[in-house]
Amino acid sequence: MPISPWRSFNPDEGDFYVTFERRFRYVVEDPEQTWRRVWIQTVIACPVCGMDTGLRLAYKVGTDVVLEAACPVGHIWVEPRVDVSQWVAYCRFRQGRQDIDWLWLIEAGFGEEPPPPMETKDIIDAAKVGGKLLVREWRKQAKATVRKPVRQAKREIRKQAMRAWAWQAGGVQPVEQPRRRKGRKAPAPKTPPVAAYRKAYGVQAPEKGPKCRVCEDSGHITAPGISIPCTECDGPAAAALAAAERRAARARDGKDERRPTTSTTK
Repeated sequence: MPISPWRSFNPDEGDFYVTFERRFRYVVEDPEQTWRRVWIQTVIACPVCGMDTGLRLAYKVGTDVVLEAACPVGHIWVEPRVDVSQWVAYCRFRQGRQDIDWLWLIEAGFGEEPPPPMETKDIIDAAKVGGKLLVREWRKQAKATVRKPVRQAKREIRKQAMRAWAWQAGGVQPVEQPRRRKGRKAPAPKTPPVAAYRKAYGVQAPEKGPKCRVCEDSGHITAPGISIPCTECDGPAAAALAAAERRAARARDGKDERRPTTSTTK
């Protein structure tokens, strides 16, 4: 079955499909080493055309037994040399899941070859381009800093020259235009009171009800055969006593005493 280029890389769904721009390497243990393990890196290439870049490797959990490979030309073959468990671990590493038990596989060189180091010429060219941009920005800022005072000085020189010419011509000083004053903002319209709205719409004001809802400001709670003083409010008697107390206090302070009037006529 040909490998579709529209397949997606989704390890969570069991679809391990990766396309490589550079060469892909798998590792094999060196049989000649007896004291420690040494891994040999082997590059996969198309058995028909020998192309080793731009390969596509795919494995579907539950469907494939071994890996399938395809080259950019369209040749498809089965690749049993790549261990399925190593391929799955490498794909999960590309996804961002680093398993400690499989770090040795990445260190051994399994997977896509790293990109070649940047040449010294490329570094120098990039530094030159960056330096040119910095110099251009610096020149722009310097010109902007100097341009404004130069313009102001030229404008002042022209004004002085025009004044001198006018004085030599007839001794008439040029009339300076008065500065324009900013107009005052109109005050915001005041919101009319509620009484104005009631008067305009012909609505009567609500009448104020009694302060005490129990006795209705009578001071007594009355019922058939019952008349007791209200305990929820002071009542009219308490209000009268409070008024008398206020008048007595004002009399003690001398505020209600009438001052003697002095007659100025004889």
